[in-house]
Amino acid sequence: MENLIEIRGLSKCYHDFALENVDLTVPAGCIVGLIGENGAGKTTTLKAILNIVHPDSGEIRLMGKDPSDPESRLQVGTVFEDSYFHDCLNITKISRIMGKICVNWDEKMFLNYCRRFRLSEEKTVGEFSRGMRMKLSLATALSRHPRLLILDEATSGLDPVVR
Repeated sequence: MENLIEIRGLSKCYHDFALENVDLTVPAGCIVGLIGENGAGKTTTLKAILNIVHPDSGEIRLMGKDPSDPESRLQVGTVFEDSYFHDCLNITKISRIMGKICVNWDEKMFLNYCRRFRLSEEKTVGEFSRGMRMKLSLATALSRHPRLLILDEATSGLDPVVR
């Protein structure tokens, strides 16, 4: 079975925090949850996997490649605690943008998720509640047909029914 994520000896130090010697393997087809207190290093670990932060030491393989490899990163869908879409965008504009930057973009799937999540096509992101922005991020990540889905606080802001 192929491993989608392999981490050996990951360490990252900040002035007030140190993530030390993390080992993690995630085989294809598995669901893994990182559970810990606030500030334990869960987000730092995920950002290192995604090549957003650079580790001080250790090795990370993403689908067998370095996390900086564009081919493997194209196969990852991500949802973070905050939505990163500009407030002036609406569903149609987001789909148009994503279609130009994502080779696997599935507009039909995206619009279907938006309807399922009751996201208005007329409203802009700035008019969405926090929970609606999280639904938008989930719809966007899933509509890229990712081999790997990385969620960080993806249910924060969502009501219990949607969670």
